[in-house]
Amino acid sequence: MYTREEFRAIAEQIIDMAAPDPIEVNLRGGERSGTRWANSSITVNLVQYDRQVSVSLHRGMRVGMANTRDFSEAGLRALVAEARADAESSEERESLPELIGPQDYLEIDAALPDMVDFGPGGRAEMVRQSLDLSEGMGVIGYGYIPKNDQATCRANSEGLFAYEREAQSSFVLTCRTPDGRGSGWAGTTGIKDLSMIDARELTRRAGEKALLSANARAIEPGRYSVILEPRANARFLSLMTGIFTGGGGGSGFMEGRERGEKLFSDLLTLRSDIGNPILRQSTILPNFRPAAPVTWVENGVLRNFGTGLGATPGMSLVMEGSNQSLEEMISQTRRGLLVSFFWYIRGVPATDQPLLNTGMTRDGLFLIENGEVTGAVQNFRWNMSPIVGYNNLVAVGRPEPMHMGESYDGGNTALIPPVRIEDFNMSSSSPAVE
Repeated sequence: MYTREEFRAIAEQIIDMAAPDPIEVNLRGGERSGTRWANSSITVNLVQYDRQVSVSLHRGMRVGMANTRDFSEAGLRALVAEARADAESSEERESLPELIGPQDYLEIDAALPDMVDFGPGGRAEMVRQSLDLSEGMGVIGYGYIPKNDQATCRANSEGLFAYEREAQSSFVLTCRTPDGRGSGWAGTTGIKDLSMIDARELTRRAGEKALLSANARAIEPGRYSVILEPRANARFLSLMTGIFTGGGGGSGFMEGRERGEKLFSDLLTLRSDIGNPILRQSTILPNFRPAAPVTWVENGVLRNFGTGLGATPGMSLVMEGSNQSLEEMISQTRRGLLVSFFWYIRGVPATDQPLLNTGMTRDGLFLIENGEVTGAVQNFRWNMSPIVGYNNLVAVGRPEPMHMGESYDGGNTALIPPVRIEDFNMSSSSPAVE
């Protein structure tokens, strides 16, 4: 892994080689690794180390591009020569953006030593803990522990130097009953502090869901009070964040909206909390300007939207919660459904409901009656817009790190609580366990 000083030395070497031509340098290097297991045994242990440098060189009003993985002096000289030749053969542009100079970025510690050192031995020990417990519970475990340790650097001939490094991991697990009738999911994702991953506790949750869901009973489709666990809530929320930058397929929902307008439940507050001590996302915007905190929605009121702000909704996103545990939220629910997981979410064209989506529940759906989980029910297909859903928000719990996308690694980790939403439309039953 490349330190700040090592990347600075490489960037300065390239800039000196390109002089007097202005140049932008992008460096990236790091490790992607992971351990998978299935049928209660490790099936894959993988690691990939990669590095790359790309440059954009200006010659008058011409720009040349080049990239390489050869960091030797000869390789870097060849890189600059290739970029210069590309510039000389390209067409002149009417205008070019000016290279920005030095910037003042917020410093965050996103590569903690224990996570940096977290290797196949540490992952195997977590798998062993999980397998021992799942075997004792009489369930079969299928899981994945990804690890990313990446450093990036942006520099230019005007004095810009932006460096960041992040190391993170996840633990995601599905437990199944031997007869295949029961399935339960549990996980935590986008973790920078290794001590936050408790393999035994996550296995216990997934195993208990699997055992309980083996005897799922059918109930009628309809509109239910639902408690979405953090993973389900993260996927549901991800369907809406694009509207704050004018995208996201909102069918014109934001057209004519103004800051200060009430759009959602009082309980919805969304912030890009740059520098958050738990999250480990970038403090550098795509245009190399420093990122800064942005409040998107406060107590249901629109505070910011559009581009050119200090962050995008995908950066260090926090959905404000409370100190209420999931168990406490269940105890306060008269009748409803506890949802572990959403799967296969797709948009539905609709003129009357912006951002209408459909998907399926999966890996644990349970009936709540008089404040207690009384049993598992068959999975449902749902049809719902997050805009409607977050208007019907009536309770929020304790936030935890969770990826918002379909995958379990990458840069879109947010702090997401469990939530209770009223009148959630479970449109039809889905007989499959998955």
